[in-house]
Amino acid sequence: MKAIIKTDPETLFLLHRIANDQKQESANNIGAKAVRSMKIELFTILTQRCFSYTANPNGKKLQLTLKYHLAALLYEIITDLKFSLGIYEGNKLEIFKNDLHQKLQ
Repeated sequence: MKAIIKTDPETLFLLHRIANDQKQESANNIGAKAVRSMKIELFTILTQRCFSYTANPNGKKLQLTLKYHLAALLYEIITDLKFSLGIYEGNKLEIFKNDLHQKLQ
């Protein structure tokens, strides 16, 4: 199962920054290491998508295709975000989170 989400470039780069912060966390047991591995895989996918957009920027919405477990992890990361963002970034993330939640249903 895959989740396909359309997003704008600004949100994609914001998600990339958040995924970068999340993959830095340490893991000390098997469960935490599995989650960290999924976070690194999510970061890799977002990095590739950011690079492909940077090579050909056109301002259009981008299609982000994620495996279901990675989409669910991304939803959890956005929901449990501990640091505060600006109003604009917070609104962008809230819109993306709502779209992602609809795809996960």
